[in-house]
Amino acid sequence: MALHGKIIFRTDGGEKIGLNHLIRCAALAEMLREHYECVLAIRAPNPSALQFVGGVFHSIISLPDVENYEGDELVSHLHAGDIVVLDGIQFQTDYQKKILRHCKIVCIDDLHNHHIVADAVINHAEGILPKDYSTDEHTRFYLGARYALIRKPFIKAAIGNSELSIANRAMIHIGGNDFHNTTQKVLSALVKTEMVNEMEVVISKLNPNISLLQDFIYAKRKTTKILLCKNLPGDELCDLMKTCRYMICAANNVLFEACAVGMKIISGYTSPAQMNILHGFVAKGAVNNFGNFLTEDENNLKSRFELFMNDESTSQQLSNQKLLIDGKSPERLFEIFNKL
Repeated sequence: MALHGKIIFRTDGGEKIGLNHLIRCAALAEMLREHYECVLAIRAPNPSALQFVGGVFHSIISLPDVENYEGDELVSHLHAGDIVVLDGIQFQTDYQKKILRHCKIVCIDDLHNHHIVADAVINHAEGILPKDYSTDEHTRFYLGARYALIRKPFIKAAIGNSELSIANRAMIHIGGNDFHNTTQKVLSALVKTEMVNEMEVVISKLNPNISLLQDFIYAKRKTTKILLCKNLPGDELCDLMKTCRYMICAANNVLFEACAVGMKIISGYTSPAQMNILHGFVAKGAVNNFGNFLTEDENNLKSRFELFMNDESTSQQLSNQKLLIDGKSPERLFEIFNKL
């Protein structure tokens, strides 16, 4: 198949900013790579971070490791007809204007907190409207979970007729990096409920608290079955989700992917960027809202977990999740780029 052109994905991922931007750009590239040459432009790529994107991109541009970018570092790599996808809070108005002189721009934006001059905006959070943005007149909007930026195994899961796992197992996925070690607080609260037989704790190798988590799990080894999983690729993560009945996760890309699989989900936020995603899914009845994971007390978490797991009405969540994540986002997203 002849490729339509080149898409350069400008994003970053690593110890300081986490991996969510990188993973969802990789998900989008995976959807488009048969039609476009997909190139990742990333600052000082970390090998552990790149492990998550595998061979999705046709090539990688390694940019210098500097604190501030103004767009010049990318302009030298652009050619007429290219499309640039920007994903990150650092790529604001002035940066976009410099890139727009050379090619089309698509912004993946969570926060709508600055003026956007891009040709298109993708925000897969539910409940966000064009009026929430400040943009130029030509900017087009593609909003809501119908444009879910999820990886191929989860697309397949959403299309299939998956059923809720009957196993009394839970997955905890607060964030790959999780600087505050919220994962351990959530895990400790869940262990105290004595309501789950097995727990899968998913982190990245960039997590600075791995040794603390390992010590906690080792101390509980005689009474609780806990498996610590590091740097799981998308297919393995999807397969593992299918074996778990419950998901406890932050409202990032993992929440979309858990909904694609179909799980009883407890979600909260660990950064302001996640709040819109969380509130949108709660409004649609797809997840239970646990609010701010960083400030929630461990004993309160334990009590809320117990209430959630004893609430049979949460079975309606699965039907609502299927309405939101239908597995058709690749076709819709391709049309965005095809029309630019």
